[in-house]
Amino acid sequence: MSLHAVILAGGYGSRMMPLTTRTPKHLLPIGDEPVIAHQLRRLAAAGVDSVTLATAHHAEAFLPALGHGERFGLHLRYTREPEPRGTGGALKHACAGLTLHPDDALVVINGDLVSDHDLAAHVRAHVHAGAPLATIHARPVDDASAFGLLHLDGDRITRFEEKPAGAPAGFVNAGTYVVSPSLLDLIPAGEVVSLERDVFPRAVALDEGVRVYREDARFADIGTPAALLAANLAWARDHVPSDRPNATSVLLGAQVAPTARVERCLAMPGAQIGADAVLTDSVLGPGCVIGDGAHLEGCVLGDGARVSPGLRLADAVLEVDERR
Repeated sequence: MSLHAVILAGGYGSRMMPLTTRTPKHLLPIGDEPVIAHQLRRLAAAGVDSVTLATAHHAEAFLPALGHGERFGLHLRYTREPEPRGTGGALKHACAGLTLHPDDALVVINGDLVSDHDLAAHVRAHVHAGAPLATIHARPVDDASAFGLLHLDGDRITRFEEKPAGAPAGFVNAGTYVVSPSLLDLIPAGEVVSLERDVFPRAVALDEGVRVYREDARFADIGTPAALLAANLAWARDHVPSDRPNATSVLLGAQVAPTARVERCLAMPGAQIGADAVLTDSVLGPGCVIGDGAHLEGCVLGDGARVSPGLRLADAVLEVDERR
């Protein structure tokens, strides 16, 4: 069995504006690397040796940022959709150039997803179950109203219910799939097709077609500035040096005035924080300049953003407007 992966990274990132004006949301940083770099390292650790990145919006930005995968220990190839085709259509298009054997497995991940679940165990569960059409990572939640609720009979999915009303608890689709190549036969070529709304429900109608791998692990859909902020602050908490017990922030080469107060923040290389500035729960991209006496709380600043001296901002998202 060969193990290949497809990362679906064609979305426009509309909810991330203005941060996605110049950058695809999948290349926005979590800590010192883009979202997709974290995914590539997880895939390599799980035994994947080749990955196809399915792109569309800002497709030209990926190769300079990621190369061909050498630094991640795998081979990375790129495809670009001629027009948006949904998650199923993107998967079909991405696999068109691959030679897949019936007993191979494909790991499919949404490109804005961060998950700590055991991907190698997920693959093993798929194989142990007899390689059904798909094995979906399922995680328990107390409120499924913002997710795709999975109706289960043991480990077999019997029905999908998208964003159910009434806030029921249950297992939901966590966005990582291990699929058999035969699943591709259910996806018509050149059409707009959703894995979640079209393909998987069709597969459920087939005997033992779709199963779950259950694991409650840290998970984040990096689809909004608030989610990006939370993921970066979580990364910063995990990376505060152990020899700095009173530290709350990670400053990756940022210049901070002695009288500035910076708490629970992540500042990228080249960021400058002026005298008497107060920053809490914020993320600063490379080259940001925070003026003297500015106050920021819960803010996300894109590369090179500038905050005027004395300005007070809360829950703001700033990006440089290159048209000026």
